[in-house]
Order: sequence, then C-alpha cells, then structure tokens
Amino acid sequence: MANASALLELGDRYWALGLPAAAKSALARAMAVTDAAAPALRLTELALAQGDAVGARRFAAEAAKRAPGPSTKILLGRAQLASGEIAAARMSFGAALDAPKITAWDRARAHLELSRAAAAQSDPAGAAAQAAAGFEAALTAALAAVRVENLPMLEELATAVVAHGRTSDAAASIETAKDCAGRRMCAAALLAARHAAGDDGVTDSAIDAELAALEQAMPTPAIKLRRMERQTRKLSTVERDALLGELDGLIHASAGEELPPVDRARLWFLYGALCADDLATRDRAESAYRKGLAFQPGHTAAACRLALLMFDRGDQAGALAEIERALRIDANHGLAWRNAARMLDAQSPSLGVIVGRLLDAANPGAGSAAGGVAPRLVTATAEVVRQDVIAGVYAHGHRVKNLLGIIGARTRSARKLAAEGDVHDRLKDLEADVTALYEEWAQYLRSMQAPTPTVELVALPPLLHEVVLAAQARTQQVPIALETTAGLPDVRGDRMLLREALLNIVSNAAEACAGTGGGEVHIRVRAVTSPGASTAPLVELVVADTGPGIPRAHLGRLFVPGFTTKETGSGVGLAIAERVVSAHHGRITVDSEEGRGTTITITLPTDKSGLAALPLWTVAERNA
Repeated sequence: MANASALLELGDRYWALGLPAAAKSALARAMAVTDAAAPALRLTELALAQGDAVGARRFAAEAAKRAPGPSTKILLGRAQLASGEIAAARMSFGAALDAPKITAWDRARAHLELSRAAAAQSDPAGAAAQAAAGFEAALTAALAAVRVENLPMLEELATAVVAHGRTSDAAASIETAKDCAGRRMCAAALLAARHAAGDDGVTDSAIDAELAALEQAMPTPAIKLRRMERQTRKLSTVERDALLGELDGLIHASAGEELPPVDRARLWFLYGALCADDLATRDRAESAYRKGLAFQPGHTAAACRLALLMFDRGDQAGALAEIERALRIDANHGLAWRNAARMLDAQSPSLGVIVGRLLDAANPGAGSAAGGVAPRLVTATAEVVRQDVIAGVYAHGHRVKNLLGIIGARTRSARKLAAEGDVHDRLKDLEADVTALYEEWAQYLRSMQAPTPTVELVALPPLLHEVVLAAQARTQQVPIALETTAGLPDVRGDRMLLREALLNIVSNAAEACAGTGGGEVHIRVRAVTSPGASTAPLVELVVADTGPGIPRAHLGRLFVPGFTTKETGSGVGLAIAERVVSAHHGRITVDSEEGRGTTITITLPTDKSGLAALPLWTVAERNA
C-alpha cells in the first residue's frame, strides 16, 4: 500500500509539472498494485483533460467498480458524456443525485453535467432547470464551506445559468444569502459570466470591486489569478511589465498544491497572452501556451493562439499541428477554421496534403474521402473571393482616382492664380503630392485588372537584357548577372506585359539588396521538360538575390495588391507580375529565408495549347 501511495504522489507531481505521459505511467502502476479507487480517479480526470474519451470511459468504469459512490458515478457520467453515451450519462448523474450521502458540491456538479446532457439532446428547458439547480446547490455549498478548488466549476455553472436565461433566479438567491466569502465568490462568478455574455447592466468596476473584496476575504492564488486576468484588459507598457512580474511570482509561489490543473493552465495562458503583445517576449508566449496546454490539452482557444504565434514566425509545420489539435478538440470552433484557412495556399503543391490532414482532424476519415476534390474547391473559392474583393475595390477605387484628379486640377488652377510667395509654393507642393498619389493609385488599380495579352512569339534573351539594363539604371550599386542557355525556345505571350512583370521582379530584388548596403542579383533562364503530356518544353526563369530575405509569415501575402515590406513601396509591382504570369498560364513561386535572400521562380509555357484559353491570337495564327 505504501508503494501505491508513493506512486500516486509521484503521478500527482508529474501532472503538476505538466508531464501527462509520465503521470499516466505512474498512476497506471499505482492502479495495478492497489484496489483503491484513487489511481483510477486520477487517470480519469487526466484522460478527460486531454480529450481522451475512450480512456476516460475505461478508467471511470474501474473507479466506479472500486468505490461505487456518488462522486465516482458523476465521474463515470462525465466520461460517458464525453464518449457520446448521453442516455447512460444521464442515468449515472441521476443515480448520483439519488444517493443519500451526496455532498452539496457533488450535487452541484451532477446538475451541471445534466444541464450539458440536456443541451446535447436539444432540451433547452431541461438544460436551464438543471443549470439553475446546480447554481443553487453550489451557493448552498459555498455558504457552508468555501472550497477554492471548486471555483472553476462555479464559474461554469454561472456561465450556464446566464446562457440558459436563469440569471435573475441566481441573482435573487445570492441577494438573500448571508454576507460571507462563499457568497462573494458566487456573486463574482455570476457578474463575470453576465459581463462575458454582454450584459450592459454589469460594469468592469463592479466586477473589480467584487473581486477585490473576495481577494481580501480569501487571499489565495486562485482568486489572485482572477483579479490579474481582469487587469490585462487595459494595460500600459509599464503596467504590463509589472503584471508579468507579479505573474512570475505567482507561478513560483503556486509550485506546490495550491492550484488545481485547470487554474495552472489559466495562469500559463494569461502569462502567454501578456507576452504575445510584445515582439521581444513572443518566444516566452509560445512556451507559456505549451505549458498551459500540458495541464489542459483540451483548450481549443489556447491551441489556436499558439498556432497563430507559430505561423507568424514561419513555423508552418508546427502551426498546422496545433490547428489539427484544435479541430480534434472542437470541429465547430470558428477560430480553428480561420487559422486553418491561413494555412491554405492555393498555389502550393502540398495543398492536397494539408487539406486532407485538416479534414481528418475535424472528422477522421474525411481526408481520404475528400482530399482529392477539396483542394480544387479551396483553390476555386479563394479565386472567387479574391476576384469579388478586387472587383469591389476596383469599382470604388475609380471614384477615388477621379476625385484625386479633380483635386490635382483645381490645385493647379489655384497655383496659377496665386501670386509668387508662400501660398504659391504651398500649392505647388500640394499639386506635386496629389499628382504622385494619383499616379500611384492609378498603378494600384491597374494591378487589379486581369491583363489580356496580345500573343506573339517572344525571344527571352534580348527581352531579359533589356530588363537588366533598365533595372541596373534604377539601382546602379547592385550588380545584376544574367545567365542564359543556348537554344532557348521562344515563349508565346505579350512582350510588353512580360517586360513589365520581369522588370518589377528584378527591380524589387535589386532594391532589396541596396537596402542592406550590399548583395547581388542573379538571373538564370533555361528550358525544362513539361511535366504534362505536352512535348513542348517550359521555360524556367529564376531571379535570386542575396538581400535580407522575407519573413515566412509574409510570403503568402506578397502578391496581394497594396502589400509591401518596404517603407516606401506601393505594393503593386509583384501583384502586377503575378497577374501577368497567370494571364500567360504560367506559374510564379517565391522561396525566401531571412538573412539569406529571396528566390522567385517563373515558369512559362512555350506551346500553343498552354495558352488555349487566351481570347486573342496573332493574325497569322488565327488564320491558320
């Protein structure tokens, strides 16, 4: 028995340290050497926290067999509810409520779980009645004996009574209760739930006052944590740093047994949220979210926040794993799906793999069923949305452009009428600014138009020499090298459009190098074998620079009109290039590494079938 107690304590310590696998191992060994229910109870709670419904069901059944009391019946019901066995769960909760020795806190838990079961069966009246009964039982228990470890359950009950429209009943019960720490704890939980639900009758100051009074009556880490969570809403930089220091102290002070796992998770999530607000502490934010998820792996929102942090620093593989975790926890979570959408690049060759993984996470087996079709739908949807947005901006943008033209013309007229002097000079400066803005806006609108190439045979070597000379004239201090191969086939397309696209790309590369005070641009063009049935080769053109590189988080937005990583850039050059290449039925991809440089690869077809969808051919080809 002593050995089982030591293993049980070891499992608890592992769990407190956020090591669930080690905790499971120790608790499983404890369960094997004793007939007591404690190891099975701990294993059930651990499995529920990790979203392991099958494991929770198995361990809860074992716990109920070893100690057939109200608390184990409730735990078994929770596991059954997690497994989708709603009828069986309701029977377990009902049996617990009928037990003669059920405690007030267990009664509250049973009613809360019955409310969830009723909601799962689309029984709103039953869910509301059970939530109200649960809050009443929790209030009774809190008035008799305050137990801070039950605060998370009390907050869940408060959220349930508000969600099911029983706020007034709960508030009336609190109003008639005697003034003590238990009453204040219930009042604070109800106020917070009402505020979260958008109740205009609850102010921040009212909640802060209730929490302050509660903390004075119960100066525990759990209450202190709630107060600090409220503080994070409006913080200056100095206040944020001070709160981070206070959280550090709370983390070290609560290393013992004072905080249950769910509150440890809240502590780390709060720490992560504060660190995420500052670029200098973002690495600490990731670490904090991981530690919190070790205590509460089933927290969908935290998994989504961690995914965003990883995605922003370019770790797409890690972000995808966290999004999969979030979808496995809750396939209906909106933020998880929005994060999933950020992972989808319609031009990526791995789109099918990513879509399959996301579908499998949300609904096991769906990936193999729809993985081949879904990427096409994703690509088409992205293009439709993009075209709709661009069409709307383009239509309204013309009004702005016309207004800028009118302002420029009237400014010019006013300047001509004004006598030489300060007013004349100011009008001249305004005219120059408006004219520059007009030209930039006109170029921006042009980047949104799908170009219609006039097709001809275009020899690339002379075109590229022309592009290099033009780009070199713009950025003379950066060397631009051109490497071509003999026998390069001509491409079919619009020479002027291709020249503009290539000049934008090469100039961007040279400007990136110039911004660092060094570097070079290397252009390589060659013929490559077509991967399809066509025997005609493709032309691959690679523009590589040794500039500062682009953050991976920005790569997916490079071709969005208006997006730029340069302080003085317009964000239209690459957008125009991408639309020109697409109009020629080619492909453009970007690979970059911060500190190493950027490589843009363009692939263009050389045969007529590659341009079959274009509306206009040369006269000779049309006649042929």
